[in-house]
Amino acid sequence: MRSHIRLLSLVARATVVLLAIGAFLVVLGIFDDLLDWDIFSPATERFLRGIFGSCIALGGFGAAISVVLGIQEMVGSFRRLVDQARPGTAEPVTEASRRRYVAVLAGLLAVLVLTVVGLGAVNRRVEARRLEVFKLIAQDQMKQLGPRLAAEIGKIPAPCEACATPMLHEIFRTLDRLSFFQDVHLYLADPTDEAVLWRYPDVTPDVRTPVFERFFIARDDDRAVKLALSGDPAWLRQKNGGPGFVWYHVILDARRKPRAVVQIEGNPQESFREYEATAEAARAGRGGR
Repeated sequence: MRSHIRLLSLVARATVVLLAIGAFLVVLGIFDDLLDWDIFSPATERFLRGIFGSCIALGGFGAAISVVLGIQEMVGSFRRLVDQARPGTAEPVTEASRRRYVAVLAGLLAVLVLTVVGLGAVNRRVEARRLEVFKLIAQDQMKQLGPRLAAEIGKIPAPCEACATPMLHEIFRTLDRLSFFQDVHLYLADPTDEAVLWRYPDVTPDVRTPVFERFFIARDDDRAVKLALSGDPAWLRQKNGGPGFVWYHVILDARRKPRAVVQIEGNPQESFREYEATAEAARAGRGGR
């Protein structure tokens, strides 16, 4: 009997602790949202949301287990009353039963931890494969459309706001329709100002007709693009080999000099399993060169 009560008390205390942690995280999240704190990084916020969800889930199951154990204890108490009416039939409570319950709880906790760690490792492998497939698809698309882009860019002697050709519009409209691409932009250097780049299409939301946008170089990505257009693509190659869903393709002119850079941002939410065949074909084509 005592072992059952101890188990019920242990589960109830653990449930209270888990729900208290969940309540604390809720209050912390409210203040973070209302006061617009910039304390936690996006990764930390996702981690805290995972802890909150786990605490609420485990607390809910703990409450359900407490109810079940309470019912079991009531049934056990009734059975013991019946057994006491018949001397010699009551089962003695031993220390081994208490250790058995503790071992069961420890085993369940160990299984939970191993499951989370194992699934995390599997997810990292899946993400690495998804990223690899995306980059192979991006290379394949640029292999097909790169010559057409080079031809259209060759018709633009110097970048200006309204100098995009109809074929350039059509190519980018085609790329925008691809579900595994989230955003595609074309960058050109400004021949009159080293601190400026031109981007197509314009990212301004109220622009209905796609045009070229002139902007000053401010981000690391812009500097990497500028270096590539100046003949040093090492930084872009480093970014292409990184963990982000982004791919940069340098377009060369007739003299084999850098003329433009295409930036392709992949859709991290897309299921790339459907494009395995395309990725394998791109890999085979790259290996055959």
